[in-house]
Amino acid sequence: MYESYNKIAVFDLDGTIVETDDAVNASYACAFERVGLGIKVASRLMMGVVRQHLPRISNAELAVLAHLKDESYAKQLCRSALGPAATALRKIVNGTSPFGKLVLLTDSKERRAMETLRFHGLLGFFDEIVCDGGQGDKYQNYFKGHDSDPAACVVWENESEKIKSAIAAGVKAGNARKVG
Repeated sequence: MYESYNKIAVFDLDGTIVETDDAVNASYACAFERVGLGIKVASRLMMGVVRQHLPRISNAELAVLAHLKDESYAKQLCRSALGPAATALRKIVNGTSPFGKLVLLTDSKERRAMETLRFHGLLGFFDEIVCDGGQGDKYQNYFKGHDSDPAACVVWENESEKIKSAIAAGVKAGNARKVG
């Protein structure tokens, strides 16, 4: 049986509530510099993109880069800013909408998500924080592991593919809001 919430608000973090690309890219730049790589960071970086720039990098070397990037992230948060869904989030928190539960559902690792939320004063806003850490389809994973009706959810997301994923997981198409 599903939990008895009227509606559930589900927010993505990166690019949705907080614009983190500049902070993430600066973190990668610091990591590259620390290991002596002269890679210029010009666009949104993720580990898959790093692999493309460094096709011969081993998994161990990639893990070192990821660790160094994670270490410098908190220092780079000054390069982040509230994103396009921050206003909707604040309205919900201030009680001007009908949501019974507020969920943060992110592909980020827990440490980075918490640092980001803390920096922007958003840490206490959520009833539930789920950090999928890039472990597949976050919407499918969430609804498999939680007693929540996806049809009762409204999702704020900045990526078209993630919107499709939310709809495939059972979120009504009209309730999957693309922002940004």
